[in-house]
Amino acid sequence: MTGQIATIASPRLPYVWLVLAIAVLAAVSNYLGADILSRLAALEDAPSAPILAALVLFALCSFASFYATRDTPLPSFVVAIALGVAGHGLFAPIVANTSALSAIVTASAAIILFSGGLEMPLREFIRFLVKIALLAFPGVIFTGYALSFVVGEMGPEFGIVLSTAVVTLLGAILASTDPAAIIPVLEHVKFKRRAPKDIVVAESALNDVVGTLLTSAFLKLPLAGITLAAAYAALATPETARFLAEQSVFGLLFGFAGFVMLWLLARIKRRHVLRYGADQVYFLAIPILAFVGAAIFGGSGFLAAFVAGLLFHVEEHMHEIERFFYQVIDGVAKPAIFLLVGALVDVHALIAYAPLGIAAALIFMFVIRPAMVFLMLGVYALLGNNPRGLSRNELLFISFVRETGAIPAVLLVTAMSRMTAPMSGLVEIGMWVILITLVLAPPLTPWVARRLGVAD
Repeated sequence: MTGQIATIASPRLPYVWLVLAIAVLAAVSNYLGADILSRLAALEDAPSAPILAALVLFALCSFASFYATRDTPLPSFVVAIALGVAGHGLFAPIVANTSALSAIVTASAAIILFSGGLEMPLREFIRFLVKIALLAFPGVIFTGYALSFVVGEMGPEFGIVLSTAVVTLLGAILASTDPAAIIPVLEHVKFKRRAPKDIVVAESALNDVVGTLLTSAFLKLPLAGITLAAAYAALATPETARFLAEQSVFGLLFGFAGFVMLWLLARIKRRHVLRYGADQVYFLAIPILAFVGAAIFGGSGFLAAFVAGLLFHVEEHMHEIERFFYQVIDGVAKPAIFLLVGALVDVHALIAYAPLGIAAALIFMFVIRPAMVFLMLGVYALLGNNPRGLSRNELLFISFVRETGAIPAVLLVTAMSRMTAPMSGLVEIGMWVILITLVLAPPLTPWVARRLGVAD
């Protein structure tokens, strides 16, 4: 009988731990946070104690978010955001420190985009290049503009007036999907044809980069003084074209340089069987080095990190190094980003923007995303039984995959740190879109795939 009771109760246990972790952190942060930080700041022999304590809290929250979601359909990112909101006061030493915030976010984003390239086999990427390019280039621009337009038009209906800068940046930042959220969901889905799965994975790897380029272009514009249509029209000006060309050329160049450095490591490890900690550190440093190198010359560091991973193939003798790399991503990079996004938001502001944020997220998922997919790839439904074609149900499945994750979260933090004018609503609405897409899409994706008949 005891075993039966434990079996019945066990599915709810992770949710109990989840609620407890968030409640405890919120209570400590709200009632004791200011006192804890003031005591730490008063330590003369350890002036960096507040930042060190915040880093320790990051580690504890990463641990809690993983174990709270291990046996649930919820992605750990969602819990990390909730913990960031709950610990808003305790994370202040890092959130208020622009240099520390920028360094953590940039390094995390570089290695996450690098991992996106690693997870996409170059041969499959080239095979679906046309479809991927349609989704990632005109598709991202269409998605960004449509989301910005919807948010701008809906705002007054909810009694919220948003600045042009916030509306424009929201669309650009949230336009890309997240391979980190998509790939684990699709691992256990048996597709009848590989095309739908490969397309959404490859698209998510590339449109993260396109989203960063689009956001970077907008951050260069005086958004406060122009309309949404004018901001997108500015993408076609010679100045913006020159900026994007510079970003792309140096991003590709330093991405290739990163690949060469990885190739040298692979050659060395092929000759020497022994594994050393220095190997892992070298591997982990390459995407950051590619990022910094490209940025120095005015290129896209995000593109450089992605290209380095896309060109490199991890051989059997380097799997231990690769395993360590993904452990760093899952245990450090992703939790840090989502915790920071959560920590940037005040819970009262999050609640105030909830109606608009939730409505925008639902329209984003079920109207804008399908419209974009059918507009970009609908022609492939006309090919019938041609192997290069896509069925209507496959297009519907691709339309449903709309997880918004790590890189949009990074871009939210980046935009907040770089804009001098008030950006009320940017992080709050952005967070609601990220939360809704991560809560709804991953648990339902396998069911949708089977319901549409694209998977067994």
